[in-house]
Amino acid sequence: MDEMREMFVEQGYIWVKGLIPREDIMAFRRKYFEFMAPTGVTKEGSDPVDGIYCGADPEMFLPPGNGRECENTEQADKFIKRNIEAHHSKWLEEITTHPVLFQFVKEFTNWPTVKLLKRQMLRANVPGAETTAVHYDHIFLRYGPPTFLTGWLPFGDIPVEGGGLTYLEDAVPLAQAMENDFSRRAQKFTPEQRINAFNANMMRGGHLGHDSQAFGSTHGNRKWLIADYEAGDVVFHHPYSIHASCVNESPTNTIRLATDLRFVNPEAPYDTRWTDYWSPTDGL
Repeated sequence: MDEMREMFVEQGYIWVKGLIPREDIMAFRRKYFEFMAPTGVTKEGSDPVDGIYCGADPEMFLPPGNGRECENTEQADKFIKRNIEAHHSKWLEEITTHPVLFQFVKEFTNWPTVKLLKRQMLRANVPGAETTAVHYDHIFLRYGPPTFLTGWLPFGDIPVEGGGLTYLEDAVPLAQAMENDFSRRAQKFTPEQRINAFNANMMRGGHLGHDSQAFGSTHGNRKWLIADYEAGDVVFHHPYSIHASCVNESPTNTIRLATDLRFVNPEAPYDTRWTDYWSPTDGL
């Protein structure tokens, strides 16, 4: 565990292989796509656990956090409403509070207790859909200190072409420098003014950029790192780890399903806005 902590500090993330039993992850995947089938997102006649996309316009199936979830067609509205229900489901709660997951986080952080913030975004990224742009998580949890731990949990195998997360190498010092630079320029602001001003300087949706390659090139020609993720893996990353998601170019038309979990020490300060379920109108 000490070696993992050292890697986390050095890299800004750790990739834990097979942390959660594969069969538990795949059971959740099946349940999710069975639940979402009435929206038409999966190919008719396909096995739900495969999550094969129907092939329609990706704009009809926008994932949470896109910022345009409620601005599209009747079909898109049906999909997002069903997705909201999935966020409140018992089966999502059970898989995201899996005992082995909590035990690992407790041992890794050495916190006396571990709290999972209720707000998460369960994303079903269909092939060809818009990706999650370049960002670091503290941007969105700015009403608390950067002491939380994010766990990215893929529900199924996600090969490189399947649209998994990609991490910018040596990113934590860069993100911290961005924060420090802004803090120096905003010393006379109130906390509320500082938060609003910082986010106003971001691009649409509070991101650092929408072209990951250009961002890496602009900031020291840093490389973007990605891998073939498997069901049961969890990637934990730092609040200042700069990352993005890749375009889902699955040759088998497989939907990429994953969620982001935020763990905190409940005995220390944290962003309490994230204690309610995600909603497309929550303003976060």
